[in-house]
Amino acid sequence: NYFKYKTMKRFFSYALHFAMAIAMLSGFSACSEEEPTPETMSKEETLEALTNTYVKDVVSKTYTNLANETEVLFNKIAALKKKSIAGEEITQTEVNEVCDSYKRARAYWEESEAWLYGAASDFEIDPSIDTWPLELSVLAEDLNDADKLSAISNVDGTAFIDAVGKLGNANKGFHGIEFVFFRDGQPRKAANLKKDAVETAEEFKANPVTGDKELIFATAAAAYLRDRCIQLEVSWLGDKASAAHKARINECKKAYPDLFKTTVAATGTSFGENMLSAGKGEAKSTYATWRKVVEDILVSGCSGICAEVSKQKLGQAYRASVSNGTSTHEDEDGKQVADDPNYIESPYSYNSFTDFYDNIMSIQNALYGNINQPNYTDASIMAYLAKYNPEMANSLQAKLKSALDQLKKCQDSGIPFVKNPGHKQVKDAMDKVRELDDAINEASTWILKN
Repeated sequence: NYFKYKTMKRFFSYALHFAMAIAMLSGFSACSEEEPTPETMSKEETLEALTNTYVKDVVSKTYTNLANETEVLFNKIAALKKKSIAGEEITQTEVNEVCDSYKRARAYWEESEAWLYGAASDFEIDPSIDTWPLELSVLAEDLNDADKLSAISNVDGTAFIDAVGKLGNANKGFHGIEFVFFRDGQPRKAANLKKDAVETAEEFKANPVTGDKELIFATAAAAYLRDRCIQLEVSWLGDKASAAHKARINECKKAYPDLFKTTVAATGTSFGENMLSAGKGEAKSTYATWRKVVEDILVSGCSGICAEVSKQKLGQAYRASVSNGTSTHEDEDGKQVADDPNYIESPYSYNSFTDFYDNIMSIQNALYGNINQPNYTDASIMAYLAKYNPEMANSLQAKLKSALDQLKKCQDSGIPFVKNPGHKQVKDAMDKVRELDDAINEASTWILKN
């Protein structure tokens, strides 16, 4: 039958084509030795996913929180300045609210220090807003200079940015604000910020400064801090940053193009987009592979802040204390220089141990793929290690917990770092953070090779 013949012919034709297709696929698999294995493909997909989580749910959110809170801080300080100049009463509640906002902003900043390798260092934002010890005698001179004081008084536009830049470098960021609003671990007394109140710190004896001048300075410093933190946000989020913040940075960029850059020089994209475009070529990303992204996260970021906390933030004052000032460390030029016993972060708010704890929390956030949560997400570096090298993941987790626990002991000791930097608990914290640093570098090396 013709119908039966056509049906059978069609069947054999389909079967023949199917067999040929299978043979072609098998031959392709056998000959293409350079093709990734399913395991490698799975790793690549996971590395891309965890990078996406890191950029969007950790870095971007932290910088947005920081930008928003420094804006709140500026507004609160500006309101006090206005009252002080007008001779109106400043209440202790208002001062306390400034201090609360400062500590929130401070926490967001310290929890961002596991990714200082990006815009924070490229545009020198970190040293411009977080340098210490303060130069208080310089600040006293600056605030008695009528021209400088006038130049920083008006923060409505952008001209004050240039004026703030001419103040002592260490004074114009977080710690200058800290000095104005905290003493001996407590919020300043509101009476100290009145128009006729005279600053009592020893460095101001030769150049007396009144409360209204301190608030003029603090307002300008807070405006500058806000703008540099908004710059961080826009640098990482690009077009996804808020319209108001993009507009502010565009205003600052017009006046100070060299200072307010926001894009990766090599690609012209935001830092977030540059990272999320790994492997797409030099014109789109400075990262050749997803593994190189993770290396930057772990080594340039997490390991970098570990080294700073253990060797510098804790280390300088500790070594100077226990060696009676004879200890040294290697500076950026490779030279041995004396440890500074006054190299103590946040000495007026007694926030040092909290700063250091938050630094290690920034490492946890980078590893976990979220912000301050007890467990890591499925798309995270810690989850990746747990899947492919559980022994290494367990070791890294244990050392992370140990470093945080030791810093929590320092916090709970009731002994501020500035009062006893040579305490044994400080040495223990240095050791635990250094061990964490070793584990982070081991993890990076393994991921790069596997």
